[in-house]
Amino acid sequence: MYMDLDNAFSRLKNMREDLELTQKEIAKILDVKRSTYAGWECGKDIIPLRQLNKLSNYYNISIDYLLGFSNTKFYNPINYEINSMEVSKKLKEIRESLQLTQAEFAEVVGFSQSNCHKYESNKALITTSYISNIAKRYGISIDWILSKTKNRNIS
Repeated sequence: MYMDLDNAFSRLKNMREDLELTQKEIAKILDVKRSTYAGWECGKDIIPLRQLNKLSNYYNISIDYLLGFSNTKFYNPINYEINSMEVSKKLKEIRESLQLTQAEFAEVVGFSQSNCHKYESNKALITTSYISNIAKRYGISIDWILSKTKNRNIS
């Protein structure tokens, strides 16, 4: 499994267009400026995880699908909100299951050991980029990390 960024950006656009919504309408739903949403849709900027979750909930499709990790569009979420404490626990669980130190895990995934500690201790929510790197590297579902589904692996 890998994240195809062009595919992810086109999926954001396709989902919006399938519902015949404008960028302005989606931006209003996400409580951001249209130009901000346009930057996410065209790939200029990476959509923050909380906004991505809102979009996933609005469309009722998986984040793994939206980011191009899965072709399974629809799923039955068990949670809709991001619980940062649960995300922290899952990240630590992943790292420990790989028998890696925070420094080793951080290096492999592409962030600092300091950020790894912040993410695992619930001092900061992991970014979309880094959670995507984990999904890409290990085939672990972002929806699972966010406790939206019980399926650990990308389907």
